[in-house]
Amino acid sequence: MFIPRIVTTSWDDGDPRDLRVAELLTARGLKGTFYIPNAGHHGAKPMEPAEVRSLRSGGFEIGSHGVSHRVLTELSPPELAREVRICKTWLEDTLSGPVQMFCYPKGRFNKSVVQHVKEAGYKGARTTRMLRQDVDFDPFQMPTSLLAYPNSRMLYTRNLIKGWNVRGLFDYVSQFIRLDGWVSIGKILFDRVVSQGGVWHLYGHSWEIEKLGLWDELEKILDYVSGRVGVLYASNVDVLDLQTQPRPGIEKRASGTLRL
Repeated sequence: MFIPRIVTTSWDDGDPRDLRVAELLTARGLKGTFYIPNAGHHGAKPMEPAEVRSLRSGGFEIGSHGVSHRVLTELSPPELAREVRICKTWLEDTLSGPVQMFCYPKGRFNKSVVQHVKEAGYKGARTTRMLRQDVDFDPFQMPTSLLAYPNSRMLYTRNLIKGWNVRGLFDYVSQFIRLDGWVSIGKILFDRVVSQGGVWHLYGHSWEIEKLGLWDELEKILDYVSGRVGVLYASNVDVLDLQTQPRPGIEKRASGTLRL
């Protein structure tokens, strides 16, 4: 069975430094989804509506990240409904267009949260589950491959166990744990997608990249995965659309040009 080779990226929290990430992606022909809350993360300055619109006009997908970035599993049903609905309405009013994807703040969700996200009219939602390359997954539990962050061994292990990622845990313990950083892990995961098919999904936070001085490392991994023949560069919602496409021979145009 033909399995497409897909690269997608996503960026959380709606920090103004997302514009720098967008510039890096654009320069390499890469796509991305920017998940934006109404309020800034941890009291930080949020993006201005004009900046959000500039991301959309630059060819990037805009997704919702809640009203206030609160952990949704800790909220009452009325609070939960408000968080997932108002942000969608605000973004759609700002962009004069649909917002189809949601990202769970801090990656926390349960059945009630998923149900509220579905009822709000989203097409899918992204998690923070790492070291995944699946093409077929629950649209409301979209996994990721890599976080642009120097995670500790404990954080990787905790993430993999919590997500019931047996293969990811085996790979990490047997292979990745010996590597010198997240960029090296990302390269191996990408090489696997090129050889076997699947989705390579990088996510991160621009404010965190700035704080830790990771811009050079980010450019290295983006350079590594860009411009490859036979690889499809997609937004998050494009990946969901591709799940419903017949195989082999995929050709679709959404937020970017998708072709194999």
